[in-house]
Amino acid sequence: MEDYEKMSTDTTVKVLDPTVSSTSEKSTIANRPESLEGYTVGLLSNGKKNSEELLRSVYDILSKEHKLKKAVEYNKGNASRPCPPDILNNLAKECDIVITASGD
Repeated sequence: MEDYEKMSTDTTVKVLDPTVSSTSEKSTIANRPESLEGYTVGLLSNGKKNSEELLRSVYDILSKEHKLKKAVEYNKGNASRPCPPDILNNLAKECDIVITASGD
């Protein structure tokens, strides 16, 4: 067994707890339409690779099963940032429903 030199410092390590308590005890789910017929669907990608392709594929599947009016596509450009208010406002004005996705 080798002899090791004892090392000591006066450094203190502070351990942080990364967990947080919930800010809301209850949450609600948005009302679901009975039909998507005639709906304009917003596709909001988050800027990650393949997020736009994923959303287009989802839209293609939905459009085969429902008579959708059209798709409106936006890309918020950065997955780690909130969606810019102007994009949210445009989606609210232009779309009946919005689907969002994360790529990679």
